[in-house]
Amino acid sequence: MKKTGEKRRSVGTAPFGLAILGMLLTSTAVYAQSAADLLPEKYKSAGVINLVTDAKYPPFQYMDDSGKMVGFEVDLWDALAERLKVKINVTSVAFDSMIPGVQSGRWDVAMEGITDNAERQAVVSFVDYGYTTSSAYVLESKGADISDHLSLCGLKGAAQSGTEWVGMITGEMAAACKEAGKPAPTVAEFGTSDATLLSVYSGRTDFVLTSAASAQEIQKAAPKPVKVVAMPILARMPSGIAFRKSEEDLGKALLAALKDVRADGTYDKIYSKWNIDAMKMDHEPGINLETVPTK
Repeated sequence: MKKTGEKRRSVGTAPFGLAILGMLLTSTAVYAQSAADLLPEKYKSAGVINLVTDAKYPPFQYMDDSGKMVGFEVDLWDALAERLKVKINVTSVAFDSMIPGVQSGRWDVAMEGITDNAERQAVVSFVDYGYTTSSAYVLESKGADISDHLSLCGLKGAAQSGTEWVGMITGEMAAACKEAGKPAPTVAEFGTSDATLLSVYSGRTDFVLTSAASAQEIQKAAPKPVKVVAMPILARMPSGIAFRKSEEDLGKALLAALKDVRADGTYDKIYSKWNIDAMKMDHEPGINLETVPTK
């Protein structure tokens, strides 16, 4: 009788054991849904994502002395590619050509410190991965009396075409100057970051408005000493990887890869390596500003 009872208990636990096994298998299957699994089939089959950037924008991306493209975004998209199990094929063009190129299908994604905002979301979507902060740059020889944004009122500003900084000069900066009873700064647009900086070095303009993260590289490469002017009136802006609005699955795969890169510490290492911790996303990444705090 004792042996029979033991046998019955053993048989009785079998369905429970199978149920647990099924749960484990299901859990494993869900866990196995990696970023690479989420990637649309056409990218899996091709093994390539075509990315467009403007590789004249240190420390985001630029060509080093050996002709190799380097930068913190280069490290970041390489890390994403590793999780997605694809290669990144990179093309460099003028900044204002990138989003139209993605929208038309010429390239799959664009990445170059592109601000995610409502205007751009009308034509593309974004996987938000970080922030961009702003500084003004003037020649030290002309900047002795320039210490803040109000010191730039009435001066000739420069910004790269297609960037958020054009609107910041004509918007937030102009409004602050008007409120202080001063004339608004003007803005001249240039096709590349190099041309924008050259306008200041040559005296055609008085200041450049661009990324605060570029300060070290700008000062190192400038032919003349450059002074950095902090711009606390300009809010940090979320940066995103632009992708076509019709390719939500690609966006979800990129987001999953980004979350993996953050979870395993690679993201923090990249930002620390390039000394740009102030640009890190200190909350969960998301798509189209969905996780960006409103305050």
